[in-house]
Amino acid sequence: MSKLQSVIRHEYLTIVRQPSFWIVMLAIPLLIGGIFGLTFLGNQSSANRIEELSKDLKNVAIVDNSGLVNKDVVAASKLSLSPANETETLREQVQNGKKDGLIVFPADLKTGGTYQIYLSSNDLTQTSTVSALADNILRTSLFLPLGSAEVIALAQNGAAATITIYENGEESAGINGYIAPGLFIILFYIIFAFSVSYMLTSVSEEKENRSMEMVLTYVKPRTLIVGKLLAVSLVSLTQVLFFGLLAIIAFVVMQQTGNGIALPFGVDFAKIVLDPVTIFFGLAFLVVGFLMYAGFMTATAAAAPSTKEANSFSSVFFIGAFIPFYFVMMIATDPSNPIVNFITYFPLTSPVVNLIRNTVDNLGPVQSLISLIVMIGFMLLSLWIAVKAFKLGALEFNQTIKISKLFKK
Repeated sequence: MSKLQSVIRHEYLTIVRQPSFWIVMLAIPLLIGGIFGLTFLGNQSSANRIEELSKDLKNVAIVDNSGLVNKDVVAASKLSLSPANETETLREQVQNGKKDGLIVFPADLKTGGTYQIYLSSNDLTQTSTVSALADNILRTSLFLPLGSAEVIALAQNGAAATITIYENGEESAGINGYIAPGLFIILFYIIFAFSVSYMLTSVSEEKENRSMEMVLTYVKPRTLIVGKLLAVSLVSLTQVLFFGLLAIIAFVVMQQTGNGIALPFGVDFAKIVLDPVTIFFGLAFLVVGFLMYAGFMTATAAAAPSTKEANSFSSVFFIGAFIPFYFVMMIATDPSNPIVNFITYFPLTSPVVNLIRNTVDNLGPVQSLISLIVMIGFMLLSLWIAVKAFKLGALEFNQTIKISKLFKK
């Protein structure tokens, strides 16, 4: 037991003490925050620019040949309609820079559906501002017969729907029931992207620099593999806790500063469903899937003669982890499809497929249990192959281990 603890401690500290580990951990939230910050500043700058240009929109002329534009709407924009016979003169003034813009609504606007805008500058912000002005004037003029400003706004913008879904005669939580199990899919890819590759790197480097021989004189291959897996699991837990803490801090800051978080698709934190059965299977698929991939990665690293070749072979597992998203609609809506049934039990796709089906609740407790048992079987097989490949890899440094040798005594 002390040797296993030593392996776990050594592997865990080796990873978390690497500057690159924390650089990546910190870079991701900083990058996301930077993107949001730049977007906010850019929007603020654009808004200020539009506000400045809006003050100068008095130098924009409007000609209406369609009869659809209401004079009062134009007047509300602090502009006025110009006579149709001045169109050419106004266009020349725009061309010479005496006017900023000219909007011409043609006589065939009803049938043609297009109007002209002439601008004195290629300023993109000015283009969008004058275009928005013309569009708002036309829309408001067309909607004006509806009556009040509220009705006009409703006709222009539409209304948000509050959706109530019934299942088996009772009200369902709808998308709020998918949030908790759906988080396990996100966690799986976080762990898969950052942690599983550590097993590949650790084993392949030990084999390449021939330190594997010395390590095996101290501990048994099984103890070493289990220790590495547990250490990587602790690394994954560290990452999840770190990102979870940042998410909680960001949420609290947003709430305290009065910035409400508008969630899409009717998601409501207060209505999120925490079903213990669904959460259990989500966690189980996550853990077993992670260990299965880690076992296959370890076996790949031990079987390949170099780190470069190990990375090439490992691409198969990365492809397998992302294949389910090519069939995500089929997985969510047609669970009885033969393709869905195949990828549900195929080892390289089963973790993600089962997590998706667990999220949309089309797997069922019995099939969930069967899928979990099958995944556990593949996980144990991957760990057995990893231990066997590790033993053989310690003897064969310069060549790829043949699959047939793994099953020989």
